[in-house]
Amino acid sequence: MSTGSEPARAYAHVSGGTARFTTVDGAEETLEAADVDAVRRLLIDRVRADAVASGAPIELVTSGDRGEHHLLVDPTGDIDVEVDDRTVTRAELRQQAWWTTEPEAEAEPEVEAEVEVEPEAEVEVEPESAAEPALVAEVPSFFPPARSDDAAISEAPAAYDDGDDDDLDDDVVDTPAEWVPARVTEIPAAAPAASIDADADSGTDPVDVARASFESDEQPALDAPPTTDAAPAADTPFEASASQGPRPSFIEPAGEHPATVSGWRSFFVRLGIPIRPSKAELERAERERAVSRQWAGCRAIAVANGKGGVGKTMTTAVLSAVFARHGGGNVLAWDNNDTRGTLGWRTEQGDYDTTIRDLLPEAARLLEATASVSDIARFVHHQSVDRYDVLRSNPELLAADQRITTADFDLLAQVAARYYRMVIFDSGNDESADRWLRMIDSAHQLVVPTLAAPESAESAALLLDALRKRDEHSRRLADGAVVVVGQSERAGISAAQRIAAGFEGHVRAVEIIPFDDSLKAGRIRYDALQPRTKDAWMRAAAAVAQGL
Repeated sequence: MSTGSEPARAYAHVSGGTARFTTVDGAEETLEAADVDAVRRLLIDRVRADAVASGAPIELVTSGDRGEHHLLVDPTGDIDVEVDDRTVTRAELRQQAWWTTEPEAEAEPEVEAEVEVEPEAEVEVEPESAAEPALVAEVPSFFPPARSDDAAISEAPAAYDDGDDDDLDDDVVDTPAEWVPARVTEIPAAAPAASIDADADSGTDPVDVARASFESDEQPALDAPPTTDAAPAADTPFEASASQGPRPSFIEPAGEHPATVSGWRSFFVRLGIPIRPSKAELERAERERAVSRQWAGCRAIAVANGKGGVGKTMTTAVLSAVFARHGGGNVLAWDNNDTRGTLGWRTEQGDYDTTIRDLLPEAARLLEATASVSDIARFVHHQSVDRYDVLRSNPELLAADQRITTADFDLLAQVAARYYRMVIFDSGNDESADRWLRMIDSAHQLVVPTLAAPESAESAALLLDALRKRDEHSRRLADGAVVVVGQSERAGISAAQRIAAGFEGHVRAVEIIPFDDSLKAGRIRYDALQPRTKDAWMRAAAAVAQGL
């Protein structure tokens, strides 16, 4: 169970002017509006109403056209974007600003400007209205036909003429005199292109300019393209569809990780009766989605506690199974231990009796361009059902016979990063060993296992204190650590809760693993765990994934 109090979570998938919304209670709703800005306001107002009703903030997890974000919607109306340590692109920043900024404030000045400009344009054009019919009559047939009413003819120059004909005439070289009226009438098509080029030369972001062009309400040249039809341009099928907003996509957008209906509710699903997933099932699906994610580059997780017998090997094996099963394999469990590491004893042995000492002499060859991805199979032990590989140490040798230097560790780490997307280290108890320190230096996430006993918990706390004093990278690992409290006895839940409460506020997450006979000794197999134990490890793995 998670000991931290987290806000209720709702989900929304935004596509065009439609949002599929899942409330904190698991109910599904479809919100529709005229455009994407309107559906955004409708969605935020809906979540604010739920937050006011509950009196607590609600976390809104979004996906779809505007990217994936975690928004914290406060009952007061404030919206905060939850960010992590990874690099954020400019596109993601614009998406975050779209979620947290009300668009009305930017739209109002443009409306006022349009109201002021239109009377001026009409006043300037009216004196020349008498000459307009003759000018339009000379236009060749491939231009839009003039409207039959006088008002439409008099308004045409006001909509198209920008008042600067000299620049366009100067660009024409050796143009016959009879084409001058046609050249003047081409201003509607030329003016938007000229304005875009001017913005590009001034250093304006071309993406923003393009988006502003399509979102603008006044685009006569783009919305009314030249046509040879006798009917007015506004009556064409293109104009009719544009007035109804953007066309819907025929490709179903990718949704969230599908939630599985379980228990007695699944009986009705098998009968063909639609049953919506419960809140717990939606949360479980979200955790599965987190652990199945594929990161760009290899991720390293260090499982460490200076005391022996606290569950480091068990934690390494089960976390490896969770990430490999849901992420499709390519996970390496590395026994980074000088003194009788038992990860090899508690997992399956492959076709070869090889250890890290056998891999080290072949590391340079495995990094060559001609090496095959299958060459690593000779030195690791594949877990047939749980899908991850194990790099064993040799528990039969003394520490003096299998120590590796910093350079050796770095070479092996390069091999692991080339062949695997994730490496989970099962560490030894010697916190001064070169391989232990290099493990910390290369780790992206720290996991600290402990039993529900004072001695184990104190050892874990001392490790976190020492890392905070070591350097900046180690301090970040300690602050963002995930502490896993194992319930050592069936009736020891209260002791586990007391230990977990002691770590709360000092690390990023604390998870309690219930007692399970299959974890006490022997081979560790994920399928042998009880359902509630699997759920607890899934919560722990999802907490780890959030730090990657």
